Amino acid sequence: MYVLAAVLLSMMNQPVFAKEVRYVSDQLSVPVRSGATTGHRIIKFLTSGTALTVVQTSEDGKFLQVEFSGDRTGWVLAENLMNNPGARVQLASTSEKLEKSRKLNKQLNTSIAELKSEIKQLKSENASLKSERINLSNSLDDLKITAANPLALSKKNTVLKKQLGKAEASVSRLEQDNQQLRSNATQEWFLIGGGVSIGSLILGLILTRINWRRKRDSWGGSF
Repeated sequence: MYVLAAVLLSMMNQPVFAKEVRYVSDQLSVPVRSGATTGHRIIKFLTSGTALTVVQTSEDGKFLQVEFSGDRTGWVLAENLMNNPGARVQLASTSEKLEKSRKLNKQLNTSIAELKSEIKQLKSENASLKSERINLSNSLDDLKITAANPLALSKKNTVLKKQLGKAEASVSRLEQDNQQLRSNATQEWFLIGGGVSIGSLILGLILTRINWRRKRDSWGGSF
């Protein structure tokens, strides 16, 4: 029991190192070695901008043991690593962020245009509703007036009925007068036609007798 407690205490007293992240410098490639010297074999070449997790530092401080490609580890010269990404990586990251900002700005402009269109439509609908409300208010006022004066409305209705009766009677008289005028005109045309016919007959008889007398006189003169 005491031994276990001593082990736990010793583990707690050991310093805990927080892992930090370093970046490969702007060189074309940096070799990762199997040990903390330039004599150890090269495991891999890392390209510029690669993010590495520092595990520990060599005793002379020249090399850093780093994690790369997931769970692989190796040693890299500390002078070839930087605390921040290189300029090329930062430029690429900034360009990506700028492109995202442009797309977002385009989407926002589209959304703003759609909102303006919706606001315009809502204003139009609001104006239409106001006009409809005014019309309904006027109709309601008329109904209130009508409801408040039923006697006046009844009298007005009676007067209108009387006026309508008079107008219908006038129309009936006019139709009778028109029919009488048509009948009189027909009789006049009939009389005129009869007179013309009789006159034509008399004129024919007269002309006939005149021609006969002339012929007889001419015959008497020849003897």
